[in-house]
Amino acid sequence: MLMGGSSVASRRLGVRFARAREWSRRAMPRVALAAVALFLLRLFVRDTSLYQNTPVGGVLGPFTFCVCAVVLLYFGLKLAVRLKRKLLWKVRRRLIITYLFAGLTPVVLLLALGALAATGGSSQAMVRVVTVEIEATERHAHEGARALAEGLARLPPDASEREAQAWLDERASLLRASLPGARVAAWRARPGEDAGTLGESSPAQLVSHDGRPEARGVGPDAETDGRESLPHWLGGRESWSGFAYVYPSEESREAFGTPSVRALARGVAPGGRAVAVLLTVPVSRALVGRYHETTGVSIHPFFLPFTREEARRRGWNISFNFGQPEVERDPQSPKLAPGEKVVDLSHDQFGEGFTQLNGFEFPYPVFLDATEWREGKTAPRFAFLVDWSWAAGGRQFWSDAVLGPRWWQMLYVIAGIFLMLELMALFSAAWMTRAVTGTVHKLYRATESVKRGDFSHRIRTRSRDQLGELALAFNDMSANIETLLAERVGHERLKREVEIAHEVQAQLFPRSTPALRSANVAGECRAALGVAGDYYDFIEVAPGLVALTLGDVSGKGLSASLVMSNLQATLRAQVSIIAERLRVAAPAHAAQAASGDGAQSFEMSRGVAGAEDCGLVSRMAGRINEQLCRSTDADRFATLFLALYDDGARTLRYTNAGHNAPVLVRAGGTVERLWTGGTVLGAFDAVPFEEGKALLNDGDLLVVYSDGITEAQNATGEEYGEQRLAALAAARRAETVENIRQDIFDEIDRWTGQADRGDDQTLVILKAVNREP
Repeated sequence: MLMGGSSVASRRLGVRFARAREWSRRAMPRVALAAVALFLLRLFVRDTSLYQNTPVGGVLGPFTFCVCAVVLLYFGLKLAVRLKRKLLWKVRRRLIITYLFAGLTPVVLLLALGALAATGGSSQAMVRVVTVEIEATERHAHEGARALAEGLARLPPDASEREAQAWLDERASLLRASLPGARVAAWRARPGEDAGTLGESSPAQLVSHDGRPEARGVGPDAETDGRESLPHWLGGRESWSGFAYVYPSEESREAFGTPSVRALARGVAPGGRAVAVLLTVPVSRALVGRYHETTGVSIHPFFLPFTREEARRRGWNISFNFGQPEVERDPQSPKLAPGEKVVDLSHDQFGEGFTQLNGFEFPYPVFLDATEWREGKTAPRFAFLVDWSWAAGGRQFWSDAVLGPRWWQMLYVIAGIFLMLELMALFSAAWMTRAVTGTVHKLYRATESVKRGDFSHRIRTRSRDQLGELALAFNDMSANIETLLAERVGHERLKREVEIAHEVQAQLFPRSTPALRSANVAGECRAALGVAGDYYDFIEVAPGLVALTLGDVSGKGLSASLVMSNLQATLRAQVSIIAERLRVAAPAHAAQAASGDGAQSFEMSRGVAGAEDCGLVSRMAGRINEQLCRSTDADRFATLFLALYDDGARTLRYTNAGHNAPVLVRAGGTVERLWTGGTVLGAFDAVPFEEGKALLNDGDLLVVYSDGITEAQNATGEEYGEQRLAALAAARRAETVENIRQDIFDEIDRWTGQADRGDDQTLVILKAVNREP
């Protein structure tokens, strides 16, 4: 009877539990959505007066927390149950999890706790060492300032300023033996002047500097001469010392302050004449080096004079960068916006890098109580960084010469015992794993082979259970990975070859633009496939005569780049021949000018000697065509626009060998196209080329481009076109050549959107400017 009643109650309880599970399964997703809505509502209204000043906040906050906690608990339990079923279903996972919890977890926890304690203790010890050194420097500075004030007060009243300066320099040089880089400023009161306010309204009469470079302090205010007046908050104080700093100026781009140890001492001479001495010890390489010698700790000055809230109150926007800030990459752009300051996290205030940020070495911050020099407010500030490492931390713990080595020996013995116990546990786990299942052991050996990079290893198994199927799946996976790695090696080799070709090709493009008096030049090539088939160049043939060229080789990629390099070599060879010819012809022209031929002399003054040779550019194109025909296949050809610009005569002689006609925009806005030339290069041997000539006036703009510019397509497949390019050049003709180049590339990027470049894009821009006097 009792058993029957108990079973009925158990069934009822089971039914109720099943109903509760079913209800929670349906209701909890809705509760989760409600929890998200409540959390977002609280996030938006928590700063309003309705939330802070009414009972709504007192109810909404706890209710939101309870609902979110229930949701997280429910779904966390469901996730834990799922993970338990998934992880413990296979025998291998059961063994691994059991071993990890039973053997490795205590060891890992002990090691982590010991490492954390050692790291924290040693780093705090290093911070304490630095703090003690700063406090010692403050005491020495205070004592030195008092001694100088007393000595200065004892000088004869009739001592001249020169004699007082010599006395101050002598005492300051002795003081710098213990305070490297110390800077002394002194005030001598006039009769009747108040000693308590001496120095607040006038600069120092006597100043002694340490002129050594290593004694120069860090920070934007380190270059001051020390003659500034004392701040008003020191009024009435007989003495003061402390770690002080100065905010960066409004013009400074860096957010670092100027830290220093300062000490003030006032004194009164027997005759009633007051004196004041300010001793400043800047944070310099000499001071930091002294700290390193005495403590063995590597110290980096990294003084941040304010928090983010204080910076916002001052109207400053602090940005943190690693290396050069983004705004400094373009020399034409402004340095920083007004009120914006930068903290470079990769270097200290000396410009030196920190230790590598990893688990064994890292910089550790040092906070010190610092006083703002102009206002007198004292607050903890981020002052230094110390290089922490296991070696440096160990020296803080085991500095005792007698007991330190014994502690190390004891630790080595304990570590050896722990290592032996761990190895015993590992061998026991391996034996138990092999005893439970041989297939798991074979899988382990196979994974070790894969870890070494041997994907040819295969598992031999006769079992047809789940572990046997797992072994077969592992064999298939290893075979697939071996195939994929072989393909990847070939891909990486090809990728590296393309990178090398790109680096080599980058050396073929001009690294600088020629310096012309009557024109400015700019150019750029953007490759489509890592290496470009386009080519542009600026070559100075002779003083005042520059060859401008832009070529486009058929095709893309490596094959096109090889033809491009051949074209570049041929062109430069032809330019070298012409340069030699002009050099030889120059003395003859000079002799004609000296013989009194006024007309000839006037003609030479307008252009380079020999450059007016008609047909010079077209003959160059013909020789380049012959060379390409002999050295390339018949299906390889190139278009080329070749021009010689005479800086003196302001003339452009050109040949267009099948290239897109460049756009010549006159200063008035009219557009001309330079078509004169001939067919493409490398396709037909012994073809003639014509030569054109254009005179460039002030404000005229020449845009030479490749078909990758005009044939760039948007999302609908429409090409950009030559008309749009000409209109853009005419609209931007008043800009500089660099701005025009960038505007055209930006316009092409906006036109194509996120699509990859279908072809190489190259520009050469020449603009005639006012001739210099």
